[in-house]
Amino acid sequence: MSSATMRSEPTFTQKSWASLRTALIGCGLAEPLLRRGLLGLEETRRRLALHHLPAGGRGLEIGPLHCPLPLPPGARARYVDHHTAGELRRLRDDAGAGIVDTDILTDGFTLGCIAAASQDFVVANHVLEHATDALGTLENWLRVLRPGGVLFVAVPIGACCFDRGRAVTTPQHFLDDRRLSASGDSEAMRERNRVHVEEHLDIAAPALARGRGEVWTPLQGEAREREIARLLGADASQVHHHVFTPESFAALLGLLGPAARIERVARSSIEIVGIVSKRS
Repeated sequence: MSSATMRSEPTFTQKSWASLRTALIGCGLAEPLLRRGLLGLEETRRRLALHHLPAGGRGLEIGPLHCPLPLPPGARARYVDHHTAGELRRLRDDAGAGIVDTDILTDGFTLGCIAAASQDFVVANHVLEHATDALGTLENWLRVLRPGGVLFVAVPIGACCFDRGRAVTTPQHFLDDRRLSASGDSEAMRERNRVHVEEHLDIAAPALARGRGEVWTPLQGEAREREIARLLGADASQVHHHVFTPESFAALLGLLGPAARIERVARSSIEIVGIVSKRS
């Protein structure tokens, strides 16, 4: 074998970092590693994007923050968020100064201002778990795609982030959320979402605090009720309402029915990427 085709062996530093990274992920610290660009996911996503997204296509990326998806040659995305870049920099100081500018200021779960069948692709990485109605949100994203358009969605694996220990969302739960959301029964949805918020306060919030090196003091009584009310109101999207495994995410995509074709469900050490095309 020539020297040109030989692959170099990983260095001691590379091996040590790989082992440390695996241990940190096992401790539920994938989220801060992801936010600091230390998981190599850009390369994983780039390979999937180059293979599945249309070169020269025009589409949307919802909530890209500081790590927009690398796109194929000639492809362009407009960035969607319900906050301006300046507001996001204040709200998400953990994401650093690299947050991209928002092109379309709207609710990324509904995309109400986007015309049906107008986009070649929609990208949403680590967004869907924040939606109260995950199936309805996927249907909204599918609506704006042209026939043959591609939906590229990544969600965290619950056991590999601060959601470790929370119950995995079942397909029936997704269906019930969709039914209640479609019926307009906001009170019933609020009660369902309260369970998600309480899990966040009992499991995810303490894990997040530990990841920041902070001491977590559980909220009690009226203070806890005020925080629950806040996270059930205007700040509902700040928590993860759904917890995924690769199997549960694939099952959710399957609930889209004949309108969608599942092209790929891939996974890394901390996340699942689903790629769906819209049927004609």
